[in-house]
Parts: sequence; C-alpha cells; structure tokens
Amino acid sequence: MAKKIKLFDLILMSISTLYGIRWIAKSTASSFGLGLAAIPSWLIFAVLFFIPQALICAELANRFSDKSDGGLYVWVKEALGEKYGFMAAWLNWTSKIFWYASFMTFFVINISYFIGRSELADNKIVVMILSVVIFWLLSMMSMKGMGGSKIFTSFGAFGSFIPSVILISFAFIAIVVLKKRPSASVYTVATMTPKFNADSLVAVSGIIFGFTGAEVIANFITEIDNPKKTYPKAILVSAVLVAGLYILGSIAITMILPPEEIQASTGILDSIGRVAALLGIGDWLVKLIAGGVAFSMLGATIIYIASPIKMLFGSVPKGMFPDKFTKVNSVGIPEKAVILQTVIVSLLLIATAVMPGVDVIYNILVTMTALTALLPYGLLLISYIKIRKESKDDNYDGYVMAKSNKICIGIGYETLFLCILGILFSCAPVMGSLRENIIYELEMIGGGLIVIMSGLYLWNRYIKK
Repeated sequence: MAKKIKLFDLILMSISTLYGIRWIAKSTASSFGLGLAAIPSWLIFAVLFFIPQALICAELANRFSDKSDGGLYVWVKEALGEKYGFMAAWLNWTSKIFWYASFMTFFVINISYFIGRSELADNKIVVMILSVVIFWLLSMMSMKGMGGSKIFTSFGAFGSFIPSVILISFAFIAIVVLKKRPSASVYTVATMTPKFNADSLVAVSGIIFGFTGAEVIANFITEIDNPKKTYPKAILVSAVLVAGLYILGSIAITMILPPEEIQASTGILDSIGRVAALLGIGDWLVKLIAGGVAFSMLGATIIYIASPIKMLFGSVPKGMFPDKFTKVNSVGIPEKAVILQTVIVSLLLIATAVMPGVDVIYNILVTMTALTALLPYGLLLISYIKIRKESKDDNYDGYVMAKSNKICIGIGYETLFLCILGILFSCAPVMGSLRENIIYELEMIGGGLIVIMSGLYLWNRYIKK
C-alpha cells in the first residue's frame, strides 16, 4: 500500500515547491531592477496575489478532489472545457522545460561551494555532466510518486528554510543587536520605492511569477491523507511562512550587502559568509548552508519533474499523445513521458555546454517561454471566477476561501488583474538600444505565440483524429 502524505509532510512539500531561497538574492540585486524595492514588493504581492492564489488552489483542489490527480488541468477543463484544460497543461509544461536546465546549474553552483571547490562552478563541462547525471537520478525518483520520495521533498524544505532562518537571525544579531557594523543599506520610503522603468516592470513580473506554484501539490491529491482538510491547512500555513521568509530574507541580505554587490547566483552564500565572519564563525558554515540549499533543490526538482508532466501526459484525453507516453504506473506517473522529458533537458544541457553558439539560442528559448509561464495562472483564475459564479454553495460543503460568493469572485478578479499585469510587464523593453529591443520583443511575443500555436496544433490534430 502506498504511503499517504500527512499534514506536516505536505507543509514541507509545499514550502519546497513554493519557496526558492535563490529568489531573495535575485530580487534584491540591483541588476534585477528592484534593489531595496523588492522588500515592499514581496509584501504587497504576498497579500494581494500569493495568499489569495494559494487559497484559490486549495478550494479548487477540494472541489474536484474526486477527479483524481489532475490539478490545474482538471480545474480549467471543468470550467472552460477540455481544450483550455489541455492548453493550461501544455503551457505549464513547456515553460518548465527550460527552467529545469537553469535550475540544475544553480544546484551545481551550490554543490561546488559545499565541497569547497567554488571554481568548478565556472567549468561548463563539469556543470553539464553533474547536471545531466543528477537530473536523470531525480527523474527516476519522481517515477515512484511523492509518497516514496518524501524524504527528499519533505526534508528538502529544511534545506531552504533553515539557511533562510540563519541568514535572517545572524543579520539581525550582527547588525542590529551587536552592532558589529552599520547596515549596508538605508531603508527609507525613497530607497524602497520602485523606479518606474522597464527593468522594474520586468522585475515585478518576476516577483509575481516567484509567487506561483501553489497548484503543483494538487497533482498528488490522491496521495494525501484526508485531502479535504489537510490540503487547505498545508497551503495556508506554508503560504504565510513563505511570504514571511521572502520579506525578512530580503531585509537581512540587504543589511549585509548593498544591492550593487548582490549576485543572483551566489548572493545568499556571499551574504552568509560575510555575516559569519562578523560573528567570528568559520567558512564551514557557508559550506554547510550550500549543502542544505542544494539538498532543498533536490526535493523541489523531484516535485517539479513529476507534476507538470503528470498533468499533461497523465491527465489529457486518450489519443492526444501516443499511448506509450500516456500510460501511467501504479502511482499515476507516465514513466515514458518522464524519460522523454529527461532526454530533452539533457540535450539542452549538453548543447549549451559544448556548443558556444547555443547559449544564444538557449537564452532565446527561455525568453520565448517567459511570456507563456503566467498564462496558465490566468486560465486558472478565470476558471475559478466562472466556477464561483455558477456554483450552488448548498451542494458543496468542502473548504471555501470565504463564505460569500461575491467576496470570492471579487478576490478572483483582483488576483486575475495582477496576473495580467505580470504577463504585460514581462514584455517590457529592457535592452540597451531600439534594435535590440525590437529583436527582444520579437523573441518574447513571437516565441510565446509559437508555443501557444504549437499547443493549438496538437489539439486540432487530436480533434481531427
């Protein structure tokens, strides 16, 4: 009998998918476009977007818990029809394909720091080999379902949570309590107000995207013990914890390093190393933290490998893809589709490492999917509004975000509005010249259209069959 996922395990799994410690450094780096303005941005979008979106996912997961493991696909299909359910699953999967490769690179950087060989992070061949091997191992583990992999998915959350708590605690002790040195940043209304330019607009889009992922765990609803009660509790607790970590973590890192010195890839380790030195702690702490962050990424990657592909290949109508890719194992994972995905990601990693010109192509592909990454959430929120408008509350006694239908619909519209802003802001021209901006927009908008049209082509081909 498969192991059931309990409340505490689910909270840890949710943190593992919802929280990425790397976002603290990325969002506060001046190169990202926000700097100190990331602090109020995390707070504002946590309240207006993240927590409402997470609770919406909790309600939908409960409303359709009898539909097995379909998550986003099922919710959109029930409201808007099978075509849009497929498109939500397709857009979600395609945006993840290129995310995996960049995520594994960040993982290897942390491993190199953990073993005390940070120079290995600059060796493209070493990074590629380790990334490919580890991605294959994680893909094999994801085939066993979340019940069997929860040692990584659950304890992996501690790998992000504990380093974040250490960063926050040490920063406040060293700078505020012991006054070892002045804060590296000055926090005023002026310094924390975003600059209204293209860079900051794209950065806001990144903050919104950083707050997505609450729907991922819903794809394993049948593996959860008492999902109607367990899932909403886990989502609410983890959403509050994650929002708090982003806000306090952003304050802590900017107390240690000014935004101009924060690097997106190494900012967390650099800041912990700096504050550890202030407190007289050796380099061993940085190595330990790097290992913890790397371990946390294992858990998150296992979930993100299984969830989008389970939704796309394991839930779509029979005949959409060849049977060998849609056939699921005993825990509902389409194993052949996981292998196909792993081969694609491996080829991307190998190509970007051994072919100098492929970096440009890879960056274009990432840009192409950036626009479509938030579209599934737009479909999700439209679906929720439609379901709420048509629902009869006396026929449903499960978890609801609020008892009033009008309040829920209003929150749905407000969250949808922010999601649309995030999509539009992701298209802001951020390049240095008019020519570069034209090329960038063609890649962004044209690439997004290619991804959308390819999904519609697959759907139309299925209908013709």
